[in-house]
Amino acid sequence: MSIFRSGLSLVFLLLMANQSFAQAISKDYQKHCAREQVTEHKGIKGKALTEEDFTAYCSCQADFISKNASNRQVNELVMNPKAKPEWLKAIELKALKACITDPKMTT
Repeated sequence: MSIFRSGLSLVFLLLMANQSFAQAISKDYQKHCAREQVTEHKGIKGKALTEEDFTAYCSCQADFISKNASNRQVNELVMNPKAKPEWLKAIELKALKACITDPKMTT
């Protein structure tokens, strides 16, 4: 029975570690994402956009990446949230399609 408990504890710790990576992606990545979006959308809609305007989109994108990237990729992104490796560009493109069609996104 102790082997079962040890195994269950290990699984729980791994799940918690993966969740902490996701939170790290969400926190740092979302800040960078929002800044990047403000720069890319400068002058659109005839008003000055702020980082808050992209909060929902960047949150959706960070969640998508957390769920679809490997542990190695997540770790790479946590270490350098400003990095843009090729794998990230591909996942971001998929996230764009998924997040823009998300009913929570409003303009």
